[in-house]
Amino acid sequence: MICFLCAMEGEAAPVLQKSQIEKEEKVGFARLYSCVYQGHPFFLAICGIGKVLSASGLSGIITAHPEITGYINLGIGGSLDPKRANLLSAVVGMEFVQHDMDTSPFGDPRGFLNGLGIVKIPAEKQIALDLVEACKNSGLSVYEGVIVSGDTFVTDEEKKQGFVTEFDAISVDMEAAAYAEVAYVYQKPFAALRIISDAVDHHNEYVKYKPRACEIGSEVALNFLSIHL
Repeated sequence: MICFLCAMEGEAAPVLQKSQIEKEEKVGFARLYSCVYQGHPFFLAICGIGKVLSASGLSGIITAHPEITGYINLGIGGSLDPKRANLLSAVVGMEFVQHDMDTSPFGDPRGFLNGLGIVKIPAEKQIALDLVEACKNSGLSVYEGVIVSGDTFVTDEEKKQGFVTEFDAISVDMEAAAYAEVAYVYQKPFAALRIISDAVDHHNEYVKYKPRACEIGSEVALNFLSIHL
């Protein structure tokens, strides 16, 4: 059974509104819903914004619900290159990097996760491919690539270009790589879907396009349930 992981109420609401909610519970700070959509059972969690709430939420859910077989971070994100991922297109994360993890003074590459010994955390391939198919079935332009995450809403063009150059990243957010690290540690299948809410004028575009981006994400998520059986 799949669990969708959202940071914000707005990302989760369209999915919950179209589904039957059978149970709601608290797992630490996170709210976890047991749902059914057209005969397909699934979970959805609202964990909060940023890496710490993401990591703590997923850790708690993994412990409380061993029956969950895979996780998808569902939400909106910023484009690092509008030519590769334009407004209201979809990005499926194939690898994840924490751009604000930096022990480079000790000779490590930026993003290096000490203990794990890697920079880029891989997605679970089949879930990611099924997300790509769900995006296409929803009529979306979909891009596959690296998502970078950090506890900053990134608007600076120089920083954005740095993520592209250093990590070959396509989208930036505040949660996906934290979820990915926890899933990697617990050996749980994980992937992420980002609908691009802002690409150039980040603040104004985010405010304007966030509701529609969340709605598009919900359409893909529900489409995914009929694909990934």
